[in-house]
Amino acid sequence: MNLHERSLSVLACRYVDEVIIGAPWDVSKDMITTFNISLVVHGTIAENMDFMKDDLNPYAVPRAMGIYCRLESPLDITTSTIIRRIVTNHEAYQKRNEKKEASEKKYYDSKSFVNGE
Repeated sequence: MNLHERSLSVLACRYVDEVIIGAPWDVSKDMITTFNISLVVHGTIAENMDFMKDDLNPYAVPRAMGIYCRLESPLDITTSTIIRRIVTNHEAYQKRNEKKEASEKKYYDSKSFVNGE
């Protein structure tokens, strides 16, 4: 999905009023008041959750304000798992095609043509 498609998918959720494209990593008090943000949500699955342990947590302000919500993600799909699946499926596709090509070559090599005599 490109940025436009992702934004439209998020906006399709009835609980979402607005999508901020190009938002900064840290959610600041100024950003919350400027955009009138009532809830900041983050999923539990991410490529790297190390930022949750740091003192520089991007969600520190929303947590302090009591508007932070952690959403349990039902699936553990990340970009890494998607890439792994694509590579695995591509390898299976190549093996299947090589087998088909070998079978086709064997068929054409053993094929004899009918003469009109």
